[in-house]
Amino acid sequence: KRHGRQRQQSVQPFVAWKFGGIMTANNYGQMPGRYPAIVQSYDQDRRTCRIEIPGITDGSDVFPEAEIEYPIGDKARSGSDGTEIEILPGDTVWIAFIGGDSRYPIITGYRNPQAGNSFDWRRFHHANIELTADGMMRLNAETVEINAANVIVNGDTAVVGSSLTHNSKNVGSTHRHDSVQSGSDNTGSPI
Repeated sequence: KRHGRQRQQSVQPFVAWKFGGIMTANNYGQMPGRYPAIVQSYDQDRRTCRIEIPGITDGSDVFPEAEIEYPIGDKARSGSDGTEIEILPGDTVWIAFIGGDSRYPIITGYRNPQAGNSFDWRRFHHANIELTADGMMRLNAETVEINAANVIVNGDTAVVGSSLTHNSKNVGSTHRHDSVQSGSDNTGSPI
């Protein structure tokens, strides 16, 4: 009996390597944890990606389809408040498997490239970006710079400040004109 107990303990838990994950008698067929992956293609309509999982999908002709986990606040639904996260083939991501089931991968986030990172900037890039607020939207900064071919303002505009310049000319409330004459003559350009 003693010998039998020792033998039983030596085979439990059953441990084997499969698909890069540790399998035990309690989680056989499951893939717990996170895995590095590479986006192969992106389906804009379905908001899913085909992903390559190094060491697991090597030699595959068809890559598994992964759902994208959106952060709270980003809604991937249709409608006025829906959004899309830019994701491109070649992007490196982290994946997990829903319930540990290898049939249901989910992209949980981008991987840190560990080289070529920019610092001191938070950047957003997409084909189009829209910010919508039901109430007020406020930008607080020492300087706000807008670079665009055209700027369109729809709505009343109030400028509160000590100066307003246009092409390096003061056109604010304290600006002056040259060639001022009395009567119906036009003034010159702002100085």
